[in-house]
Order: sequence, then structure tokens, then C-alpha cells
Amino acid sequence: MTTNIQESFALEWLAAHQDQIVDFCRRLIQTPSVNGENPERLLAEVIAQEAQLLGLPFSIVGDQPERPNVIVSSSEQGATGLLLVGHLDTVPAGDASQWSYPPFDAHIANDRIYGRGAIDTKGGMAASIYAIKALLECNALQNGRAQFIGVPDEESGATGTLGIRYLARHGLLSGLGAIYAYSGDEINLGHRGLLRYRLECHGESVHSGSPAWQDRISGANAVAGMARLIAALDALQFPYSSARYFEPYKSVVSAGTMISGGTAVNIVPDYCESWLDVRLTPELDRPAFEHILNAEIARLTAPKLQFTVTCINDVPAVISDETAPLIAAVESAIYAVKGLTAKRTVAGPANEGYLLIGQGIPTICGLGPSGANAHAPDEYVELQGLVQAAQIFCTHRSTARPAECVIPPTYVSVEFLKSSIRRW
Repeated sequence: MTTNIQESFALEWLAAHQDQIVDFCRRLIQTPSVNGENPERLLAEVIAQEAQLLGLPFSIVGDQPERPNVIVSSSEQGATGLLLVGHLDTVPAGDASQWSYPPFDAHIANDRIYGRGAIDTKGGMAASIYAIKALLECNALQNGRAQFIGVPDEESGATGTLGIRYLARHGLLSGLGAIYAYSGDEINLGHRGLLRYRLECHGESVHSGSPAWQDRISGANAVAGMARLIAALDALQFPYSSARYFEPYKSVVSAGTMISGGTAVNIVPDYCESWLDVRLTPELDRPAFEHILNAEIARLTAPKLQFTVTCINDVPAVISDETAPLIAAVESAIYAVKGLTAKRTVAGPANEGYLLIGQGIPTICGLGPSGANAHAPDEYVELQGLVQAAQIFCTHRSTARPAECVIPPTYVSVEFLKSSIRRW
């Protein structure tokens, strides 16, 4: 069987199984997996059941039984070439009244499936499982295997603690190249970084009607102090990046994304908590940002007004080696399936791609079915996009040996990678 015949067979097989792919995607959406609300195990079991029906080996593994990883392979043996990745959890649906259709009904309209997680990343996971089956059906994996991994707890900040890090630590993560199955036909070579902080302001409570507060002898308003810090951080502006592929993006500080404080309307609040979200281009790393943050805190600190800062998430801006065989192979596949010349770029949102890249696996940090509205009402995936994504996944082939992944030191430091490997 020639390569072209193999590819044609795989494309035709997937087109003939569109109804099954769509049905599978709908069942994934109809199984809520909201981070912090629903255990990912239920969704992992749906994927495992589909793999079993398709005759694909699978396993469910993890540190926490209710929050496991699911691994689906084309065969139980062999070196992994193509690694497809999705995350099992989703963000909340929010106000259901803002949706045109119930967010977990997986309603089909306008040749789309609507629902929370449709493209982030349940559509991509459905396409991945059927792409692996198509590769097996067309006998294209004689010298290795393809794998899919579905990981938990990505939406909490892409730490990978239960997912990528767990798999790497247990020798369950490998591949010549990886694709994180999000959405769209752009080739995301990397992504911006992410910092998240919990900010706390400690003041002094006092009765709001007391003379001591009137004359500012006692009391310090922690909410007002936090408000001043939020305003200062919100005013920060950074230029567009000059790093290759990051040019469309700036580093962005979003202050006060969540806030709480105060105990009663007539008590000067002695505590306020706020959250800070920072998106990083290669020009701004954690030490540089914390220098700015600490300067603002020092300016606003007073004898009765103190701040504490806790870093919750630390994800660096990262980029894969664009000369890796995976990249050109996927470009060719996109052109073959869609007739499009794919744009090379990086993703604005961070994801777990940095962990895969840190493991030496060249990674496309976002590619998959067409759709829109991730993290918003009326999230959807296109029916045709499901099939096309699966066709792209199984049409691409990279037979080259693993290439060393080049990570510019201004994006991810050697010290960061070494410390990550030690933690794994």
C-alpha cells in the first residue's frame, strides 16, 4: 500500500464516520467536567468506553482516582510518534440564560455543536481518538504508534501537577511531536506566559461612626488600600513584543479579577483579598514583573496597612523549535485537507505546552476543529471541523528521528527547566 493510498483511505474513513465522531463529541459535552465541580473521571470513562468500542488500548491513571488521566493508543507496544493532547476539564458555563441553548445539551444547529467545552477541548479530543483509529485502519503505523492523552485540571492554571507532570514522572509521556488539540488552523508554536497572584491587604478595623475613625486616629481601610493597588497595576502598559511570532501580543496585567473584603457595612474593613492575572511576552519574566509589583506595594504600604503576595501560577512564555519535522508535516496536512497555507504564530492564552516542550517534545500548542467562543456563552465546534481536524491529525506524518527542541533562553531559562525536571 503506498503512502498516498494510505492517506486517501484514512481521509475517506473519517469522512464516512462523521456521524460517529459527532455523536462522540456530543457525549463528551453532555458529560459535565467543570473544574472544581465535576470529577474528570466521568469524562475519562466516556473516552475509555469509546476507545474500547474502537478496539484501541486505553488506561486510566493518576494520583487522584477522581481526577485521572486517560491514555488511548493505537497499540500497546512501540515508540510514540504522534502525541495528541487534550484537557478533560472545562471552565464553568456561567449564566445559562446567556446561552442560545443549554450549555451541556450539546445542541446541534447551523452545522455546529453548542456547549461548554466544545472547542476547549472536547471537540479536539473527539477528533484525536478517531484520528488514531483511522491511522490504525489504514495501516500507517508499522514503525511505531500514535497516542492520545487527556489530562485533568488544566483550567486551574496549567500547572500539570495531576496531568503532564504525573505522566512524565511515571514514564508515560513521550513522542516525536505533540499537538494540543484546541481549535483553529493556525500553527501555534508556543504561547504567552502566565503569572497569577493572590494579593492580601491587612488593615485595622474600627466602627465607621467612631470619632477615632473620623479623625484617623484608629483604623485602616484594607479595601481602599487594595483599590489603590489595583488602580496602579491596572494602569501599567507594556509595548508589543518584538520577539518573533509574539509580535501581535503585549504583556497584559489584569488586576482585581476577583476581590473580596469587609465584614459589615458599618465596620472599616481590616482585610481584603484580590487576584491578579498577568500574561507575559518574552520581554517580561517573573522577576522583572515582581520588581514592578513590589515597588507599587512599597509605595502604598503604611504603618497600619500591609500587603502580602502569594504567587499561585508561574508559566513562562515558550516557543518550540520551528525546524522540528512536526511543524512542516502539519503545515502540509492543513494544506492537503483545507487548501490553506497555515499561519505560524503563538497562542495568547497559556497552556500546558510549555511542559511538553520542557520534556523535549516539539509541540504545537493549539490546533484542532474550527469553532469559537471558548470561555464564553455559545461555545461551539463545527461539524465539518471535527472531521477536518481528525483528517489533519492522521494525514500528517513525521518519520524523522526526535529532534532536539530549541528553547530560546529569554523564553524559558535553563534553570527553570532543570528545576521542573527535578520536581517531576
